[in-house]
Amino acid sequence: MPSYEPSVVVADESPLLRAGLTALLARGGYQVVADAADAEALVQAATDTLPTLVVTDARLGSGPDDEGIRAALRLHEKVPEMGIVVLADTVETTYAAAVFAGTGTGGLGYLRKSRVRTIPHFFDVVGRVASGEVVVDPEVISQMLEASQDADPEAIARLTVRQSEVLGMIHAGFPNRAIISRFFSGRRQFEQCLSEMFLAFGLSGDVEHRRTPTLLTHLASG
Repeated sequence: MPSYEPSVVVADESPLLRAGLTALLARGGYQVVADAADAEALVQAATDTLPTLVVTDARLGSGPDDEGIRAALRLHEKVPEMGIVVLADTVETTYAAAVFAGTGTGGLGYLRKSRVRTIPHFFDVVGRVASGEVVVDPEVISQMLEASQDADPEAIARLTVRQSEVLGMIHAGFPNRAIISRFFSGRRQFEQCLSEMFLAFGLSGDVEHRRTPTLLTHLASG
């Protein structure tokens, strides 16, 4: 739990889920100062209260599927030091790339809901983003790397032999645990390899300017 009480704005179109997130965050030592059901309400609430971070669903209201992400990006431009966690039902690499292209100093998280499996896991993610880190599900990174490989074959030359082997296994559909077992002594080394590949493919944006102890901090995957 955090040593102080960070403030949070929660956004989800479901009143039930907003209430659940509010109660959960309160248990973890966070103060929910506002909630919102749509993108405009989220931007207004966060602008008015200037919370430590925002936790939002990728989809808000009856508009396009990325309304929550668009609202998060608007907030990141307005208040660059604000942390933002986006919770998504599916991996959308275009949206993820837009999130990481920002130049603010606030932490950023882009997570697939189904892979946030435990409450401690969720609090670990939220705490890291509140501290200014970038947190992203390895599945998101894998798909972004694949998309970049297709668009920029010359990027392959920037990979080491090990990175090329890892990317090959990702393309072949091997689960992360199988890749770790074959090439690494632990998950942390695998995550560092993904970070380096992320940078090699030019997907880092201005992440080097963020307040993070490492360039990218990845979620543990199944």
